[in-house]
Amino acid sequence: MKKPIAIAAVLALTLGSAACDEEFLTETPIDFVGPENFYRNAGDAIAAVNSAYATFINLQSPLGSSDYLGRNFWMIVEYQTEVVTSRLSATNERSLVDNYHTQFAPVHPYLLGVWRAAYAGINRANSVIARVPDVEMDETRRNQAVGEGKFLRALHYYHLAGLFGGVPLKLNETVGLDSLQLPRASGQETFAQIEKDLTEAAAALPEAWPSSDWGRATKGAANALLAKSLLLRAGMGFGPAADYARAADILRAIVASGRYRLDNNYASLFDGSNERSQEIIFSLQNVRVDGYGGRMTEWFSPVTVPVIMPGPQNQFQAELPFFNSYAATDIRKAGTWLLSFVKAGTTISWPTTPTTANLSAQTGYGSTGPVPRKYLDLAAADGGMEEPDVILLRYADVLLLLAESINEASGPTAEAYAAVNQVRTRAQVPALTPGLSKDAFRDAVFMERRWELAIEMSGGLFDNRRNWPWAKRRIEAHMAVISTANRSPTTSAVAKFNAAPIPDKWKLLPIPQRAMDLNKLLTQNPGW
Repeated sequence: MKKPIAIAAVLALTLGSAACDEEFLTETPIDFVGPENFYRNAGDAIAAVNSAYATFINLQSPLGSSDYLGRNFWMIVEYQTEVVTSRLSATNERSLVDNYHTQFAPVHPYLLGVWRAAYAGINRANSVIARVPDVEMDETRRNQAVGEGKFLRALHYYHLAGLFGGVPLKLNETVGLDSLQLPRASGQETFAQIEKDLTEAAAALPEAWPSSDWGRATKGAANALLAKSLLLRAGMGFGPAADYARAADILRAIVASGRYRLDNNYASLFDGSNERSQEIIFSLQNVRVDGYGGRMTEWFSPVTVPVIMPGPQNQFQAELPFFNSYAATDIRKAGTWLLSFVKAGTTISWPTTPTTANLSAQTGYGSTGPVPRKYLDLAAADGGMEEPDVILLRYADVLLLLAESINEASGPTAEAYAAVNQVRTRAQVPALTPGLSKDAFRDAVFMERRWELAIEMSGGLFDNRRNWPWAKRRIEAHMAVISTANRSPTTSAVAKFNAAPIPDKWKLLPIPQRAMDLNKLLTQNPGW
């Protein structure tokens, strides 16, 4: 199936983008097509918008395609749960994230890459927001283009706020060094800007686009992200308790619109065969063009799997306690994890009984655990050519957020139970036990989010932020799975390797040290 936005983004990037600063707030801005010469007509305006969509993965030097949603952001937000782990030694740079290791520090390269990449995307969005209003074109389409820019800017800031808390708010395109030195905004100010952008985006964006514009942000996407940001703001302590009721109202409206529904085929949402499902609200559009497709198969594939793509890394594995936590009837287990595969005529599967041997031996899958099936594209010839779109917002998330927001506002009502039970019914597991306390219902919803949204970047670390005591208990329990006697010769695979307790400084990640060095107005998060 053709993906118009992804293909258009490829063309836009071959022409360049306006005011593109790849190390924003850290180093000299880079322009390779001046904005004064670029925004001449409607075609240029739409090309700039398309280029802004591409900034989650496709980035110019000195950034690489792995620095943001092409890999490193994925590792940061998923490794820090009890769902998935790397297979590497305890002090490997990936394990430092995975294990809450004492050696993890502001100099970690993933922090700087994500920081720079998000601000590069923000700057492209800023250019759209600033320049498109002056372009002579259809007024409605012009307003929509600006709305798309505001949605994309808000999405980048949502990522930054969820990782770091308050960050510098750069709301104008970078065209000179004088605009690079900015202090951190507070968490409240950062989330207020996200709310403003998404509210204005929702007012300008259509409910749906014609087929030729499939993949663009919609009113539903803006409202879904707004509700998520309100819940994250409240959960991180940057917003009032009233945010829960506000989020519930927004989510109710999305449900009432009738535009979205749960898909009967859970696994098909992630394999590239069902990319226009009514469950999908917003996704990153991938195509089989080298450098413009998905990039995670290399990192998900078992090292022994016979694939065309060279160098499968197997850097994401299910942590065994989580893998074994699914109900026997839950279809999401097979839809999320590669449970077996055939190699040279032999079926290879993962042993689900933990022993010292299968914790340490490089057998079976070639490492120590089952790997993600979601977004796995074994037909891709190379990394960066994977076809399946990556979903950032979908209807199951909306229903679980609705249950969460209602519970926080008024306890576990019948409406809250109905929302979470829709998701459980599709998963083919029994309805949630009635009569739960507010705290127990909260934890049950967050557990449901783990099963439903595993390896999607939609929950993960951001869910940890909103329910830190629950997440901390679960992760520390996983750390205890490998006893002291068994820590050698095992690596960090299957269960967290470092010792509990997790310091509360991990409620926020550290501001990258390089950004602190270059911008003396920045301040560091507590404990780092």
